[in-house]
Amino acid sequence: MISDQKKTGINGGWFYVLAILLYGLFYWINSPLDYQACELCDGHQYAKLYVFFETGIVSPIHFPFYNRLLVPWLASLLPGTQMHVHFDVVNFVFFVLSLWSIRKLWLALALRGWMQVLGFSWLLLHWVGIIRYNLHDNLTVDVPLYFFQSLALWFFIQKKYNWFFLLVPVALLQKESFLAVMLVFIVLHFVFEYKNQPWQQGQYLVAATLVGVVIQKFILLQQPDQIDQRSSFDAILYHGYWALKDPTRFVRWLAAVGSAYGVLPFVGLFRYRWCRLLDQRYATLVVLSLMYGAFGLVAGEDMTRILFLGLPFILTFSLLALQEVHTKTQVIAMILSVAALRLFPIPIDVAWAVDYASMSYVWQWFAYYGIAVGLLFVIYKNQTQLKRH
Repeated sequence: MISDQKKTGINGGWFYVLAILLYGLFYWINSPLDYQACELCDGHQYAKLYVFFETGIVSPIHFPFYNRLLVPWLASLLPGTQMHVHFDVVNFVFFVLSLWSIRKLWLALALRGWMQVLGFSWLLLHWVGIIRYNLHDNLTVDVPLYFFQSLALWFFIQKKYNWFFLLVPVALLQKESFLAVMLVFIVLHFVFEYKNQPWQQGQYLVAATLVGVVIQKFILLQQPDQIDQRSSFDAILYHGYWALKDPTRFVRWLAAVGSAYGVLPFVGLFRYRWCRLLDQRYATLVVLSLMYGAFGLVAGEDMTRILFLGLPFILTFSLLALQEVHTKTQVIAMILSVAALRLFPIPIDVAWAVDYASMSYVWQWFAYYGIAVGLLFVIYKNQTQLKRH
């Protein structure tokens, strides 16, 4: 149900002005990544795509990067030869679009204004968030994902299925993982609408997904052949195998969850009830959040960044739960989580990441978030019991 948006939303005009000013501030003080010192950075693969679209020169590109054509292609359309600036321009446009689509989603879900402030602060200030990390490592295609995922979720909960015919083909050319989001939508639609002629609306979801995949494959077939031909399923199996073989990856993953969201998602877990899954919106957020949680474990080595890309799902689920609890629980959750933002120093230090750090460093953060979750749970239970009395 959509409540009065004027009461639940933050002021749109001032919000966009402040967000853009903050973007400009970080752009000014940004310490860019030295790609020459980082031979394995993803940016090298996106640079090869850009050069191909700009000059026609073909270079070997690793899986899965040759699937992600949208941002390098758009960047290559801009005049001049300053590749980094071109990526910055494209990502800035999607930055603004992401703010618009996330705000639209949160208004539709009746997320209160001060919770939106917390959510956007998290998005804008976090060290792997939409600004800081993507200005530091700016040869990236991550920024549009916030826009496509939040807009897709808004379309789904508003049942604007016709719009997926426009969204899916473009989103799949931005990142192949968007297909998983669409599969979740299709399954959930038929589960929740099985008594109400599900095919009448579900056909649009299915058709839009099939059209998107066909367009994606057709465009990819026009690109130069690449030696490294694998599927996303192969990559998931590979990382899943290593997770089972090395249990410390689960410890690293849990520390990465804390590094991405602090203890905020655990408020949602505290309030989880099986009966709430009967609500389609709630179930959708739960399934998509679990999906991205799994991606953090099996979709790549940079767990924190991957988990944070699920912000339209995971943080939305967390904030909706957070606004339901006592103010004291909210404040404690925020205080315990602020360390995850890495506000100081402002220049990013990749040594912060638990993804590649030594296990001694990972265990320290695992212990901190474990204690923090335990403390938050005690406070939550006490406040819940006081409310009952």
